[in-house]
Amino acid sequence: MKKLIATSMAVLIAAPAFAGGRAYEQQTTSFLGWDILPYVALRGGATYGNINYSFNDTKESVSQNLYQLRAALGLAIYDKSRVEIEGSFFTKGNKTKTFGDFQNAGVSTENIELMANVYMDLWHFKYIQPFAGLGAGMAFINTQAADVSNDGTKFSAMGTLGLAMPFGCFNVEVAARYNYIDIMSGMHNFSGDVGIRYMF
Repeated sequence: MKKLIATSMAVLIAAPAFAGGRAYEQQTTSFLGWDILPYVALRGGATYGNINYSFNDTKESVSQNLYQLRAALGLAIYDKSRVEIEGSFFTKGNKTKTFGDFQNAGVSTENIELMANVYMDLWHFKYIQPFAGLGAGMAFINTQAADVSNDGTKFSAMGTLGLAMPFGCFNVEVAARYNYIDIMSGMHNFSGDVGIRYMF
């Protein structure tokens, strides 16, 4: 599954090289009365993650600082909303924690997510576009404490607030995100990222 997602993201990132790069007014496509504009997006940033980890009959809060890369394929609808499929890749988190009488247990997390996101533009200004978004999907996650590993596909949800700045066919985005993963007693990720959205 990880290889499939990685291959899909590579194709997604390469797609703008084969696009026409026309102005917005010339490239919208009418479908059922809606103007639709396809796009690809690449985003990167940092994440503060916290997981409530249970091990050795003890629950501890484990915090980690991670880096993230997000790639998305989507549709802008009538210049007011967007829907997209996004793949998110996080660096491996490592931490040492004490669980009861088990001293210095190494705790690690590995996480890839596949999300369906919906964004709404909040207001329209000349140079910036505030937006808010909600997403839901799956996290392919592995957590490990000492030699005990826990693999699984878990539900994931995300909320986003951000600003977009248009430059012709490109939009520069700055966003803050909260991401919840239903593993253990809950994994909470607080992220900030900067990205580029290319409109075909």
